[in-house]
Amino acid sequence: MQLTLPTSIFQLMLIGFLLAALPLSAALVSTFVQIDNLSAQMQLAVRDSTRAVEASRIIMAQTLNIERSTGQYIVLRDPVLLQRYENQREQLANAITKLENLPLDESFADRLKQLRVHEQALYHTLRAIADTPDPLTQNIPDKLAEQRNLAQLVRQIPLDVTLMITQQSSVTNQQVKQVQNLLLLQALSLIPLALFLAVIFSVLISRPLRRLGAAIHRLGAGEFTVPVNVGGPQDIRELSEHLDWLRNRLSSLDKQKQIFLHHVSHELKTPLTAIREGAELLRDEVVGTLNHEQAEVASILRESSLQLQTQVEALLNFNAALAQEKPLRQETIVLNVLLPDIIHKHRLAIRARKITVHTELQTVSLYGEREQICTLIDNLLSNAIKYSPDGGQIWLKLWAEDNDVNIEVIDTGPGISSEEREAIFEPFFQGKQLARSHVKGTGLGLAIAQRYTRLHGGNIKVRDYPAGAHLHVTLPLVLATTEQDRDERHSH
Repeated sequence: MQLTLPTSIFQLMLIGFLLAALPLSAALVSTFVQIDNLSAQMQLAVRDSTRAVEASRIIMAQTLNIERSTGQYIVLRDPVLLQRYENQREQLANAITKLENLPLDESFADRLKQLRVHEQALYHTLRAIADTPDPLTQNIPDKLAEQRNLAQLVRQIPLDVTLMITQQSSVTNQQVKQVQNLLLLQALSLIPLALFLAVIFSVLISRPLRRLGAAIHRLGAGEFTVPVNVGGPQDIRELSEHLDWLRNRLSSLDKQKQIFLHHVSHELKTPLTAIREGAELLRDEVVGTLNHEQAEVASILRESSLQLQTQVEALLNFNAALAQEKPLRQETIVLNVLLPDIIHKHRLAIRARKITVHTELQTVSLYGEREQICTLIDNLLSNAIKYSPDGGQIWLKLWAEDNDVNIEVIDTGPGISSEEREAIFEPFFQGKQLARSHVKGTGLGLAIAQRYTRLHGGNIKVRDYPAGAHLHVTLPLVLATTEQDRDERHSH
């Protein structure tokens, strides 16, 4: 018989619930049976105790009546008294039979047997007296010896009944303890088993869902190289196939987008170069002297062409970064030396806006691609300058901790709202806050910074800060080594 796997999450959940509930149901049924048996045994013990007490009471009463009837008959010789004795001995015999049918110990059963024997002997004595015509020839004291033995045996019966009830009570208490131990053992074994089954099926259900969530997250982050192949129930596998189809489709569209950006960027760069060079020639009055208005137009053309060229180059760099899988030309970079050079490059904008830049730089070296690391930090600093108010402050911090390089750029601008913290790293995104700089950005600076950070195996996040924006970059720390040391490390 071939085993059929669950075809849906619902079926898997149903099977898991049934398997988890099965041991608990078995424990419940077993508990019911054990308690029912214990209740029946307790009822039987109560019934036997009641019968034993009632029978012993009858034996005591009838024995007393027999003694009285015996004495009266011996004196009066009235046949009515003998008939009364026979009725009393019948009731005594019935009571003895009821006791003998109960679970008695050996001594109690032997005492009842002796009681029956002595009573029969006493009855035979009375019959002998009744059959003897001359009562004067009988020795009456000798005839009453059986009566004395009968009374002596009866006095012990209440104590025997009490002992029997005590023993039955002890047995019942022992059975109650056994049932309690059994129920405790079931609870200690079956409940963990049910929880274990519940955990197993929870993992079987949640693991493919988590893998689907991770695949969707990768697709959202633009990682289209990893195939989506999630096992599990049929509906999960079908959803995995749909996601893989979506991955291939998005990968195709992403490649088309990169090709389009590449062609557009190159197509724009050629005429843009001609426009910029022509504007430079006009501005330098190579083709003739310009009046004030013409010179102003030439300056506007030059500034606009430079701005457009910057945006086209940013677009080309972003397109190249998307096609790149890892840094190409890696080298040892002394970050505490590189950061002041980047700040110096922005000195004119910093001076014009009267911005104060505070630095806290530890001596840290990183192994990576210099141009990309430089662009990464440059874009973060440019973003901070662009959104800082006139006379504002910027903090640039660098330190190493737990085998990571940490870089923080903090400004006193309007900050980044919580709903924009993820969107600011999207290409061409423009936030709600207006930049203080007169030059409008392309919306690619932080996208390129994030791409270069990921190429180096790091991460970039927006941190909470009382005022302004707080960007934190984490890069894996690689100690500076020589080329020979690095080659030897790779060979090992």
